[in-house]
Amino acid sequence: MRKFVIISAFAALFASCREQHREINVTETRDLTLYDKTYLNSLDAKVPMGWRRLPGTEFRLLNYVAGKDDSVQIVLGVSQGEVLANANRWLGQFGLTPLISLDYLGKSECLGQLVYLVEADGDYTPGMGQPPGKGYSLIGAIQRGEGNITIKMTGPTEEVEKQRQSFYDFMQGLEISSVKKIASAEPKES
Repeated sequence: MRKFVIISAFAALFASCREQHREINVTETRDLTLYDKTYLNSLDAKVPMGWRRLPGTEFRLLNYVAGKDDSVQIVLGVSQGEVLANANRWLGQFGLTPLISLDYLGKSECLGQLVYLVEADGDYTPGMGQPPGKGYSLIGAIQRGEGNITIKMTGPTEEVEKQRQSFYDFMQGLEISSVKKIASAEPKES
């Protein structure tokens, strides 16, 4: 009787696993945005000499330190909100007056998309339990879009200046290592 119950259970299990054939027709394609998780996982970064990678976190996809005593932090992350709000948050960490327009920010390109450049100098109050720093600088880039990609470098001014070109080389050197497009598909029963 026990064998019969076991065999019946397996038979019922396998009967419910009938394979359904579906045809997928691609109806449209779109360029990837940096918000696409698969896209983020396929970023290739050319890491400058002297930068040391640290483990990422939920918001820090790529995390590096550089400079004397690893005093410079370089972070590539994802943030929400408008570019101007993010730029003003960074400027606020230096006690600077908020900007009223993106026209006051520099512009560049990263991964084929427009990025806005933010720079600040002074006394730095990062928050989130991190200690403040006197005589600090920030160089950052914010990509406009759904789920902004940010690249931010902070540290003592002298050390940040030594890493300035490396920051821009890193930003310009980011590449996508795999698929360039995602297809939107509607499954159809066949």
